[in-house]
Amino acid sequence: MEDNFVPLFAFASNLEFFGVFPECKSFVQSDIRLGEIVELPEGRGFAVVLGVGLLEFATNLSVLLSRFAAEGPFTHVVLAGICGAYPGRGLDVGDVIRVDSEVVGDLGVVECDGSFTPWHKVCSTSANGSVAQASAQVYESSSLRGVPAWLSKLKPVSGLSVNCCTGTASMAADRVRNFNVDVESMEGAACFSICHAFCVPCCEIRAVSNFATTRDKSTWRIKDALDRLRMAIAAM
Repeated sequence: MEDNFVPLFAFASNLEFFGVFPECKSFVQSDIRLGEIVELPEGRGFAVVLGVGLLEFATNLSVLLSRFAAEGPFTHVVLAGICGAYPGRGLDVGDVIRVDSEVVGDLGVVECDGSFTPWHKVCSTSANGSVAQASAQVYESSSLRGVPAWLSKLKPVSGLSVNCCTGTASMAADRVRNFNVDVESMEGAACFSICHAFCVPCCEIRAVSNFATTRDKSTWRIKDALDRLRMAIAAM
């Protein structure tokens, strides 16, 4: 690990934490409390579980960084976990990727015909019905300066942060059309926004566990994805 890179691996769930760092089961209770920092063996940095979804993750990360941002034991926050890949975006289940940008994907309104209009398009529509050019707020990771080579070499993708996961092929197509993104998860935008507010460098790495389309849990490969993520991080 690089001398100036001390990661705090931030997970949404205990499932992801123990899937990536199974060795911690020998000294950590079965479920660690949200926001409790765990020191990893062999000087590999630190880890924390912050909760699933934008709100819980943002709240717990804000509390943590308000305590440690100035003099914390870590130099970078690395959001790590699994994600769903949208079909036709050049990704496969098991791929380990680096998410360099995030957009909030379910902020908007449902129209009377059942269609979804993203909030940035709602705001760009004038009273007479004309639509001005507008784009969604993009949250970006920090510079890769100073991060280990394995992390900088991961395939870069764009992500969508949602509180409601995709469950149909039509929803997947709508989200890709509206936001031009590759993967979907539930915490990325919150992580980037909060870390930048506290001036803490951050990045996001994930392994694809399923395709974000018609919901079929029999096709999910969560354990395989976490194994791939664990191997990628172990290479550091």
